[in-house]
Amino acid sequence: MPEIEIRHLNHNTQLWQVWERIPHPNLEQLLTAKDLLITLCHNYPPYKIVIGIPHQAAAGVRRICERRLDKQGKAKPRKADDNVVSFALVIFSRLKAHNIPCKLVVMAHSTTHDPNKIVDSPYCREIFSQGTSLLFECHASGSTRHLDLELSAGSNRLGQPVPFGQRLGSILAYRYSLGLQTRVGKSNALILQPDGTAIKGRLQLPATKTISLTEAGVRGIPALHLEAKPRFRVPKELTNSVSQDGLILGRAVAETIIHLL
Repeated sequence: MPEIEIRHLNHNTQLWQVWERIPHPNLEQLLTAKDLLITLCHNYPPYKIVIGIPHQAAAGVRRICERRLDKQGKAKPRKADDNVVSFALVIFSRLKAHNIPCKLVVMAHSTTHDPNKIVDSPYCREIFSQGTSLLFECHASGSTRHLDLELSAGSNRLGQPVPFGQRLGSILAYRYSLGLQTRVGKSNALILQPDGTAIKGRLQLPATKTISLTEAGVRGIPALHLEAKPRFRVPKELTNSVSQDGLILGRAVAETIIHLL
């Protein structure tokens, strides 16, 4: 496993230049770096929630893992989750405001490996370094994805996407299309409708092969995996600030977590 820089930020770290809109410049500099693992903690372990961001990149960056090689020695890059940390930072900020012990773990632009697909990666070691009641991973989906949001637990049998997602959908007033995984290790889903009802459907990416979710289950930790389209992550001006939809989503996820604790 290649060496990467790890930065543990203390409780005095300034999160915002403009509250829940524009990250503080010093923090933004870290979040847009390469091969840097960043942790932000509030209170003391065991943390109620660990928020994981394994594929962070700066807004507009399309690829990460550009130096990763496959078994034949050929380059094997993967899609970046550009600026996904923006709404995750809102989640963390809200939980912190409610004095809930929480931890944010961000792998900023990994160039050599896929952080949540390797159990001994620096990212996985950090998300499991202390106990937690829930691992909540935030990811990006493309603009052509059928649904605005997909919530799954992959192959983690302890995660409960349906009750969490139903509460989340209600808080969001069903303004976005939201799919909730109904079968562990499968793509079967409930798709929430604008009137609050649900129909049967399928997720396009239920994260069934995601090692971090599976390993969490082995350790007795429920885990959830949220996929969000660009409207929630990347402002039209391509800054690393929080989009209007991202602000709504981040606040709703935090409210859901608080309600379900």
